[in-house]
Order: sequence, then C-alpha cells, then structure tokens
Amino acid sequence: MKTFFEAVLNGWWQGIVLTMMMWVVLRELRRVNAATKAAIWQVTLVVVVLLPALQRVPLTLSHEVLFQETHRASVVATPPARSMAAAPEAPLPRVEQPTVMISDEHGPEILLVLSIGLAFFQLLRLTLGYIAVRRLKRHGQILEMEMPFQHSRPVVLRVSDSIGMPVAVGYLCPAILLPRTLIESLTPEEIQHVVLHESAHLHRKDDWMALGERVIRAVFCFQPAVHFIGRQIERERESACDDWVVEQSGDARRYARSLARLAELGSSGPVPLLATGAGKRTQIFARLEMLLDKTGNRMSSISGPLLISAGVILMLAVSQGAQFRRLFGIERFSNTWVESDGTNRFAVKMRGDVDFSRDDQDVRSMSPGAMLVVEQSRDWRTQRVEFEADDEGGIERRYFSGVTPRPFDTEARHFLATVLPQWVREQGNNIPGHLARIVEEKGVDGALDDIRAIRGGSVKRANLEELLKQADLNTEQLQRVLKTARQMDSDEEKRDFFNSVRERYVNRGLDGQVLGFIDSINSEDDRGKLLTDWMERATPPDVWLPRWLRSVDTLQSEEIKTDVLRRAAQASKRPLPKRFFEVATSLHSDELRARLLSAVLAVRGDDAGTLRRVLQIAASLPNEEQRRVLEEAGRRAAGITRDRTAEDQD
Repeated sequence: MKTFFEAVLNGWWQGIVLTMMMWVVLRELRRVNAATKAAIWQVTLVVVVLLPALQRVPLTLSHEVLFQETHRASVVATPPARSMAAAPEAPLPRVEQPTVMISDEHGPEILLVLSIGLAFFQLLRLTLGYIAVRRLKRHGQILEMEMPFQHSRPVVLRVSDSIGMPVAVGYLCPAILLPRTLIESLTPEEIQHVVLHESAHLHRKDDWMALGERVIRAVFCFQPAVHFIGRQIERERESACDDWVVEQSGDARRYARSLARLAELGSSGPVPLLATGAGKRTQIFARLEMLLDKTGNRMSSISGPLLISAGVILMLAVSQGAQFRRLFGIERFSNTWVESDGTNRFAVKMRGDVDFSRDDQDVRSMSPGAMLVVEQSRDWRTQRVEFEADDEGGIERRYFSGVTPRPFDTEARHFLATVLPQWVREQGNNIPGHLARIVEEKGVDGALDDIRAIRGGSVKRANLEELLKQADLNTEQLQRVLKTARQMDSDEEKRDFFNSVRERYVNRGLDGQVLGFIDSINSEDDRGKLLTDWMERATPPDVWLPRWLRSVDTLQSEEIKTDVLRRAAQASKRPLPKRFFEVATSLHSDELRARLLSAVLAVRGDDAGTLRRVLQIAASLPNEEQRRVLEEAGRRAAGITRDRTAEDQD
C-alpha cells in the first residue's frame, strides 16, 4: 500500500510538470488547428492519469519468452568465491530523479480514505448531472425544424425554459436543447448556425468524450493537472466545433455575427454538468477573436502526424521519470526467463556470461559488456537488481525499489538471497558441483530439501539422479527420493528417472513405494511397461505380488492389462495366487479374457489349482471363447496324463 501511494504521489508532481510542458508547446504552435489540439490534450490526459502505472512497466516489453525449461540463461560454473556478505558496496545509478516517499505508517490508509471520499462525492455529482440531463430532454418541447445536418444517430431538437444557452446532450438518444428566449430573438439563419454548432458536438461524439473526461476528473479529483487539462479540452473543443461550422456553412463572418448575437442575448448561467454547449459569454468573445484571425488554421479534422508526434514526445517525457532505455527495452538481452501468474511476476534477463558465487547469492564475475537483471513484482511492490559489466569486466550493482534507486545495502542483499539461488537452481547448471556443496554443507537430507523446491521436471530429475550417484542413501532417504520424483509433471521424466535408478530399489524393501511411484504415471502404456519390468526384476514375488496386482488392476486399457498379466504368468515360477485370477475376471472383453486364460494354461496348465481356477472363469464365457479355453485345457490335461503314464511305466 505504501509503495502504491508513493507511485501515485510521484505521478502527481510528474503529471503537473508534464502538463505545463505540453501547455507551453501548444501555446507556441499557433498553426495547429483546434481539433488537433483537443486530441493532443486528450492523449495528455490519458498519459497523466496512467503515470503511476507507467512507473511499474516491466524492464523490457520486447523479446520476452514465457517458458519453464527452455531458453535457459548461459550460466558459467563457478569455483568457490566470496559470499554475498562480502560483496562490495556499489554506487547509486548515474540517473537519479526526485521522488516522494511516505514515511508515516498510517499515511497510506488516511490518503486512501480521503481519495475514495472525494472520488465518491465527484461521482455522485456526475450521477445527479446525468439525472438532470435526462430531465431536461424529457421536459423539453419538440421544435419543428429541419436539421441542417444529417446525423448518424437520431437527434431531436427541443426547446427548454430551464437553460440559458444552447446545449447538446447525449448519449444513446441525443438531443439539442435551445432556450425559448433565443428562439424568439434570433433570426432563422442565426438559429441554424447555433443548431449547426451543437450538431458539430454530436457529430464529433463530444458527448461521449466529455463523459469519459468527467469520470476521469472525478476519480482523479486530487490531481490539479487533470482539471487543467479538462478546461483546455473544453476550450479547444468549442473552437473545433466553430471550425466545423465554418467548413459546413462556408462563411466565417456570418457565423461570427451569429455568435456575437448569441453572446449579446445569452444568459451567463451555468451549463448542465454533462452537456456540451456554446459556452459562456467570455468564452464566446475569445472564440470570435480566433474566428476572425485570418492567420489561424481553420481545418476541422485532426492531423494524424501531429497527434502521433505529440504522443511520442509525451512518452519521451515520461521516460525521463521512468528511465527511457529500461522502460522501452532498448537494452537487448540474449536470454529471458519470465514467470507470471497474472498478479505476481518474476523475471531474469541476461546477456553475456555470468559467473555466480559459491552460494549462488551474488555475481562473482561477468564477461565484458554482460548484464544481468533480476526483477520481482508482488502486489504493488517491485524490486530489481541490475548487474552490469564494463569493458574491463568490472561489475556495477544497482538496486531499485519500484523506479526509485536505493543503496545496494542489506535490503538488496536480502532480496538477492531470496530469489537468486532459486533461479540458479532452476537452470540446472553445474548440478554435480552444486549438489556436492549442498551435501557437504547440509547433508543428504538438506540436498533432498533443496531438490524438492525445484519446479522444473527435467532439472529435478537430473538432480535426483546425480544425488544417487554421489551419495550412498539409506532406505528412508531412498523413499524420500521417490516421493520427490512423484512431483514431476511429465510422464516422460518419470519413466526416464525410473529406468535410470531402478537397480537401486530392487530388493530394498521399498516395493510399495516403487509401485506407488509407477501408479503416479498417467500414461498407461508407460505404466504397463514399468510394471512388467519391475515384475521381471524384483524378487521374491510373495512380498510384492499382491501390491503389484493392485497396481495392474488400476489399468483402464484392457489390452495393456491383458498383456501385463500374460507376461506375469509366463515369468512366474510359482503357482499364481487367487488375486491374479480376480484381476483377470475384471476384464470385460470375453475375447481378451479367453486369450489370457489360454496363455495361462499354456505356461501354468500343469498346476491343478491353476487349471481349476481357469475352468471356473471359463464357465462364464460365451460358447466360442469357452470352447477355445476348454480345448487348451484338454490339451494340457492330456499332456499331464501322458506324463503320469510314462512315470508309472518307468
């Protein structure tokens, strides 16, 4: 909250400076027509109200690639180096700017309450003004007069006793309201000029533009620059409508006489809040002077090149408060790593080679011209550390809180110690050296905690495999390795990990944990292959077979389940347990069930218990599949009889 209001207050004074600069520029550009000036002031208004947000623009808006495990930064493996605490103090950045900071702990809350209260009051005024405009349109008497201009929206002419000057009111059902006293006093030509002026407002969509401006002025009522810009827009808008009328009528002098007559007869009373009109007498006299100035630009259209040029100038001016080359991404980075959840954002940008310290909390050395930027945005607070190497490899460290340069002190070091090691770990560079240091400092359990925090699946897998190579893990630690490996999202990563480390788990009493890891794989094809592989390697089966069969039973693909059970029957050197046949019974396909039973008989049909269970299941099969199983059973029974006869003869 405090950082948010610091940004708002800095935007407050910067908006005033920006507005004064634009006022001086436009005052000197006498050949720019009123429509273009009004548009330029509207762009200025938008920039002024967005200044607090522009201060939070990311370091670069180009060349960013959102990714998790690709486009990794080029990080050089580092030998032991001094720790972060020994890093030298860096000078402040060369570019400094005046800033407003809030030191009072309760200041932001007080400012927030005051701002909301003022904005609510101003928005209430707008609501009442809208009700008043609707009442004026509803109570006005329709004037039977031909419109001098065909509008894209249906516009109604009405006469009202409640206004002193002609006005145009919107929005979906716009109307032009004329005071009754003027209708009785003006000539038809003068009335036509007045109606044409109000038509210009509706043609230019000034009713909608004025509404948006009024809402902005209500919300940003504490910003004097917003109110000043609003008055400039109103003044230029009236002159732009005058130019449009002259363009339509073709006679500036006659229109000027009509305006003079209007100023002579008109009231000085207030114009409705949400209405656009001919203006007060003092404004009309100023417009008359401009109309009669032959050196002025009377074009009614907006100059696109001038408007674009003004926008560029405004952004250049803004960049002086937000450091232009960082705001627009002029700095080019060869590697970018960005992570965002829509609210929080973490970004690392790099060019050149960077050598990190042993504890990964600081930069030890950089190649000439290299640069590393570490930035994190949480809620309304942005922290950023920049490392930049000169042509000789000397490193300059800069720290920013928001856009405010701060000393590279304990706060900057704490920020780096929080975010930099995690990012370096996620890149997966120099895994052997990194793990060796962690094991030396924190032991195997500390290394497992470090690996568990890694989000990238491939980096997590590489770290786990390296840990198994470097250290002799006990049973509990091997179990933790499997739990950590289950966090990997990719089935491919899990499969490759299992294939590389499975020998470590054979006959270690971790069959349940191994099978649980296999169950976490989504791909049934991979799961079936790993279950088969484990069944062929692990011994003794009496220990793991019930749990293994439970994993097989979770397979949804009956083709894969049948194949796994068939391989188990072929590899088994002992009678198949009852649970095996219960899983076989879960097969819905009669054909697959018959195929499995036939395969079981082919390898285990000489076992009386197996033969009995097969025949029990076959009794529920349709005739064709049942006949196939019974034929195989008969062949196996005949073979058993021949063997026994031969034994008796011997």
